[in-house]
Amino acid sequence: MLALSAATAEASTPSEEGRRVALVIGNQDYQYVEPLLNPLNDTREITRILREADFDVTIGTNLSKKDLEQVVRRFLRELNDGDTALFYYSGHALQVGDSNFILPVDAKLSSQYDLEFESLKVSHLLDYMKAASSLQIVMLDACRDNPFEIGSLFWGEEEYALGKTRGLRRIPNKLGSFISYATRPGQVAYDGEGPMSPFTSSVVSNALDPKLEIKDLMTKVRDEVVRKTGGQQIPYEDSTLVTSFYFVPPKPEPIVTAHHRVTVPVDATAHQLSIPEPVQPEGGKLTAKVTLSPEKGELRLPDGRSVSEGTELTVSELASLEFVPTGSSAGDIELISYQVTDEWGGNVSAIASVTVAQSAAPAEQIEPEDTKTEVLQELLAWLENRAASGPVEADIGVGPVTVYPQAPAVGLPATSDWLKVVSVDADLQLAADGRLLQAGDRFPANALSSLTLRPQIGTEDQSGSFVLELPSAEGGTARTITQTVQPRVTECDALATQPFDLQAVTDGRLANALDSAKVDAACASAMAAYPGIGRFVFQRGRGAFAAGDLDQAAAYFDQAYQMGHVRAGQVLGRMYFLGAGIDRDRGKAVDLYRKAAERGDAYALHSLGMAEIKGEGTAQNEQSGMEKLLQSVEAGHTFSFNAIGGFYLRGQHVDENVDRAVYYYNRSAARQDIYGFLNMGTLYRDGKGVPQDFEAAFGWFKKAHDGGHPAAGTAIGLLYFNGQGVEKSAAEATRWFRESAQRGDAWGAYNTAWMLGKETGESAGRDRVRMLAMSVAVDPSSPAAEKAKTELGKAPRNLKAKALQQALTDLGFAPGPVDGQPGRKTREALSAFFETSGRKPVKGDDALIALVKHQWEQNRPRYDLF
Repeated sequence: MLALSAATAEASTPSEEGRRVALVIGNQDYQYVEPLLNPLNDTREITRILREADFDVTIGTNLSKKDLEQVVRRFLRELNDGDTALFYYSGHALQVGDSNFILPVDAKLSSQYDLEFESLKVSHLLDYMKAASSLQIVMLDACRDNPFEIGSLFWGEEEYALGKTRGLRRIPNKLGSFISYATRPGQVAYDGEGPMSPFTSSVVSNALDPKLEIKDLMTKVRDEVVRKTGGQQIPYEDSTLVTSFYFVPPKPEPIVTAHHRVTVPVDATAHQLSIPEPVQPEGGKLTAKVTLSPEKGELRLPDGRSVSEGTELTVSELASLEFVPTGSSAGDIELISYQVTDEWGGNVSAIASVTVAQSAAPAEQIEPEDTKTEVLQELLAWLENRAASGPVEADIGVGPVTVYPQAPAVGLPATSDWLKVVSVDADLQLAADGRLLQAGDRFPANALSSLTLRPQIGTEDQSGSFVLELPSAEGGTARTITQTVQPRVTECDALATQPFDLQAVTDGRLANALDSAKVDAACASAMAAYPGIGRFVFQRGRGAFAAGDLDQAAAYFDQAYQMGHVRAGQVLGRMYFLGAGIDRDRGKAVDLYRKAAERGDAYALHSLGMAEIKGEGTAQNEQSGMEKLLQSVEAGHTFSFNAIGGFYLRGQHVDENVDRAVYYYNRSAARQDIYGFLNMGTLYRDGKGVPQDFEAAFGWFKKAHDGGHPAAGTAIGLLYFNGQGVEKSAAEATRWFRESAQRGDAWGAYNTAWMLGKETGESAGRDRVRMLAMSVAVDPSSPAAEKAKTELGKAPRNLKAKALQQALTDLGFAPGPVDGQPGRKTREALSAFFETSGRKPVKGDDALIALVKHQWEQNRPRYDLF
C-alpha cells in the first residue's frame, strides 16, 4: 500500500479559492407525525445536480436530532474554505414566532420545552454559513402546515402560540445571500403527484442551463410551478446578492497547441500536418474554423476535399489536414491559423507553420514523436502497475492530496495524450491543475503527477475509487484502470479532536479521555507533515493542557489561533478567563469568545453566553446571553444544557421552573456528560423535581467523580458530613473535600478549610490558611472564594506569613526561616518568585494566593475539565 508523501501533498496543494460546498437534507419518514412522500427523491436529484455543478455535497436523510447535529457540523467543517455555501432542505419545518425551524424525523414536540432540543433554527445556520463563505444560497422546500398537535412552544423565556401555522416566515436576509422558498411566506407548498415536489422538480430541470443566472433560474422555476399547481403555489425568493451566480461553473477553454511546427519537402505529394487534435477537458463538442490559409500550396482533407479560409471542420478533420506544397519553394514558411470553439461558446485560436525544405530532405516533426511515445507507454505501464498494487491512502482534512507524486510524466507535452475520467465516487473530489474532474472530463497525461484528490470528512471507514480511461494507439481498444482509495484520519485527529470543533475531521474525545503523552507524539508528527494546518497545533495544545503544562498549552493555542483555528481562540480565551497559567483578563477572553461564536463554535457560544448573562468581561445582557446558550443547546453542547437547567432550578436570570430544570439535566445526563451526572445527583439529594433519594444521589455523584468532575468530590464529602445515604464520617468528608480542592473546586477548598478550623494546633491552622487561599486562587469570582477571602483576611498574620514562607521554600526560593516574621530575605524571595514566574507582583494576602495558585498549577490540574 502506498502512503502518500505528506511533504509532497502539502507542497502540491492547489489554491482552493472558488470552492462550492453544499448541505442537502431530506427528512421524510417522520416517527410521530404523518410521513412525507418526496423528500428522499428530492434530495437524491438535488444532490446529483449539485455534484454536476462542482459542489462538494454533505448529504443527510431521515436524520434524528443527534444525526442532524453531526451532519451540520460536518458541513460547517467542509465550509471553512468554501467560497459558495448552499443549504437545501426538504421535509417538515415550522414557523415559531419570527423564526423558522427545521425538524428531525424523531421530533415529538410533545412538551412545550421540546423545541430547543428537537429542531434547528434556519437563521442560525445561515449566520454560520455567512461567517465562513462569501456567497450563501438557501433553498427551502418545506413550506407545509404545522403537523403537530401542541398548541404552544417555548424558545427561551418566550412562549409562542402555534395554532394551525402555515408555511414558513421570511428569513431576514443580510448582504450576499440568496434565499428561495417553495412558496410565498405563510403559504403551503405541495409534495406533488410525481416522484418529486413541483418546486424541486423545476429546479432540477433547469439549474444546469448555463445561460440561467440564479435569479433568472428562479423566475423560470416560478413560472413552471405556477403552471403545474394551477396558481396554488408561487415560489418566492429574497436576494441580496451583489454578484451573479450560475450553477454551471465556467468551463475551461479548449486545449490546443498554440504553435505547431512541421517541415515538408518540395514535391507534389500531399503531406499530413499532424496537427494535435484539440480537446475540451470537460468533454463538450468542438468545431474548428480555418481563419488563415497558406499563400502558396494547398490544404485538403485525406478524401481530396479542398480546405480554405472560412471552412468549418471537426477536430478530427483538423488533425487529419494535409498540405500540398504546390508553387512553394525551398525555404518558404507557410502559416495556417484556425479557431476552435466548444459547445458553451469558449474559443481559442492557434497556428501551424509549415517549413518547405529541399525535396531530398525527409519530412520531419519538430517534436520527437518516438521519444514521446516511449515516455507515454512507460507512464501508462507505471500507472497500471500502481493501480493494481493496492489502495492509495489519503489523509482527511489536509486539503487536496497528490495521488501519484512519483508518476514518471516528465517529457510529455501538455496536449500530447489525454486520460479520461470514467467515474469517480461522490465522496472523493478529483482535480487536475486545480480543476475538479467528473465523469467524462479529461486531463493531459503529463498532469498525472499533480493529480489530486480530497476525501470527504466522515469517510474514513469506507474505501472509494475512481476509474480512468487510458489513451490508446489509433484504432486500438481503450483500456481502463481502477484506483482504490482509502481515506484515513491522522493519529493526531483520532486521539485529540475536541468535540464540536468545526475545523476537526472526526467526532473527538472529551478532556478526561485524553492520553497526553500519546497526543503529543502523534500531533508532533502531524505538525511536521502538515506545517500549515492549525488543527494539529491546537490538538497538540490539548495534550499539553491535559498534562497540566499550561505555558506550552497557551503557546500552542495562540499559534493555532494565529493560523486561523477557531476553537483555539475559544480555549485561549478560557485560559484568560480563568487565569490558567496566564494573568486573568476577562475582557480579552470575551473578545476571543466572540470571534469563535460568530463561526458557530458551540463552546464559544456557551462561554460568550455565560459572560453576557453575568456581565463578566463584557456589559451584562441577559437576553443576548440566553440566545447564545440556546444556540449552543441546539448544537448539542451539554455545558449549556446544565447552565440553563441551573438557571431554572434557582430562578436566576429566568423565572424558577424546577420541572424545566429536571428536563435540561436529564437531557445532559442522557448524553453521558459528567456535569449532567452531578446535577442529577444534586436533584436527588435535595428532592427537587424528583423524590429525595440519597443512594441515587451518591451514584450520580460517583459517576461524575469517576469522569473527572472537579466538584463531585465536594458533593460526596457533604453526604459523608451529613450522613446522608452513607455512614457519617468527618474524616471521609475531609478526604473528599480535599480531593475536589486539588482538582480545582473552590467549595472543596473552602470546606476543607472549614473542617480544619475545627482542629487545634499550628499545623492545622497553617493548612487552613493555605486552603482558604486555594479557594480564592482556583476560582476568585465564586461565592466560595468570596467567603474564603473574608476569612483569610481575619486569619492570624503570623500563620499567613508562615504559610507564605513555606510556599516560597517549597518552590525553591530562599525566604529564610519559616518563623512568621518576614524580613528582607522573604521580600527578596517573593520578588524573585514574581520575576521568575512572570506573574504580576502583588502584596499581602494576594501574594499568598498567587503562591498557592502557582503551587497548585505545578501539580498540573485539569483546567480542561472546567
